[in-house]
Amino acid sequence: MTAAAPLPGVAPSPWAAPEVPLDTEVELLAAEWVRPYDQALHLMRARDWLVQLNPIATVEMRVAAMTHDIERMFPGGPRLDHATMEWDSPFYLYPHSLRSAESVGVWLAGIGPVAAQVDLREVRRLVGLHEVGGLRGADDVQAGDSLSFLETLAGLTRDWVASGACSRDKAAEKLVYMAERIRVPAAQELAGPWLEWALDQLPAGVVLEEGR
Repeated sequence: MTAAAPLPGVAPSPWAAPEVPLDTEVELLAAEWVRPYDQALHLMRARDWLVQLNPIATVEMRVAAMTHDIERMFPGGPRLDHATMEWDSPFYLYPHSLRSAESVGVWLAGIGPVAAQVDLREVRRLVGLHEVGGLRGADDVQAGDSLSFLETLAGLTRDWVASGACSRDKAAEKLVYMAERIRVPAAQELAGPWLEWALDQLPAGVVLEEGR
């Protein structure tokens, strides 16, 4: 695999997916739409990883990858307690995924004729399945999300521990979950080095002083 040029906020690595140019108008508009989101890099890298895994990924798959978490940009969404909830909790993952799908659908409906470049229902389906995977490209979108999480959000996971939002073990469990949920064989192979790297970013376990 050819090493990618380092991107801001991304660890330089021979395993990293190359940055994929935005070559359709709808993708250019989607990139502009997600830009204010504080995890926009994660979304864009999910698209890069998707194309690395599936070079013939449809425009619907690419748009889904680059918008899959967008509901978090808007207030009022489902809340996840990092310390206590299971990482695969359907009571968080499904509302999150479906709210993102709805947000993307509303956005596509409002961009005019450019929206005709994609099948709106298919984009919404893929966004709605991005946490769990599924048929006709949904596994690829989920794999792209997973690899991008390990690459771009290891620092966020570290911050959960540093801030006390969750324990180191709980954060490590999240990283392992993101790797182990992948179904695409090529992505499973890539996830191993990224998981090891991401786990290394977590703070060391707290050692209590004697007598405390």
